[in-house]
Amino acid sequence: MTRTALILAPHPDDESIIGLLALRLKEECGFRIWVVPATLGSRQDRQAARQKELRAACRALGFRVRFLGTGNPAAALRQALGAIRPAAVFLPHARDGHPTHRATHRLGVAALDAAGGVYHVVETEYWHPLERPNLMVAAKKSHVAKLRKALACHVGEVARNDYAARLPAWMSDNVRRGAELVGGKGAAAPKMAYATLYRARIRAGGAWRAPYRGGQIVASPEELRALAAAWA
Repeated sequence: MTRTALILAPHPDDESIIGLLALRLKEECGFRIWVVPATLGSRQDRQAARQKELRAACRALGFRVRFLGTGNPAAALRQALGAIRPAAVFLPHARDGHPTHRATHRLGVAALDAAGGVYHVVETEYWHPLERPNLMVAAKKSHVAKLRKALACHVGEVARNDYAARLPAWMSDNVRRGAELVGGKGAAAPKMAYATLYRARIRAGGAWRAPYRGGQIVASPEELRALAAAWA
């Protein structure tokens, strides 16, 4: 049975910015990745275009898209969780520095709690860094190139702020931060040029718990498979 992961994206383009781990899960572990956008942005005149851009970006990454529709987003997300049955759910952390990102965190957690059960959650960062990330995932140049290609599909967003051009610098700085935040105080920077930081947690019974002690650095395919194996 093919395992799945669900990315709850605050906006179209977030799936590409934070998508490294999902991309590697698809390519190296055979996961099917679903992207569920919580919004199509605040500009009504851009929403149809952003939907098309999201489809193009997901084609570039080999991801699938499911839209919540115009009804009750919480109910639609619970339905998506039941249909997709994800082994892991990606969503922004509660203090990410954009109101839509924070609202998306609340929407995701409420849907998980309403759905019941045990969920492996991978929290993401962009507008405000995670204070305590516990997972650093390495990227090859080919991963960065694929994520940048997908980001470039979001033509309207890139025109006002070239996220695709700036992605490598952000991922390079993540190695600096992750060396000590994930690897431990005083740890040397690992031998990688690019990475994305996450916080892996478990949501069950309306509460959070840690899936492991300390931090994990995932570079090799073997380390990635060991991480994914815990999500059975």
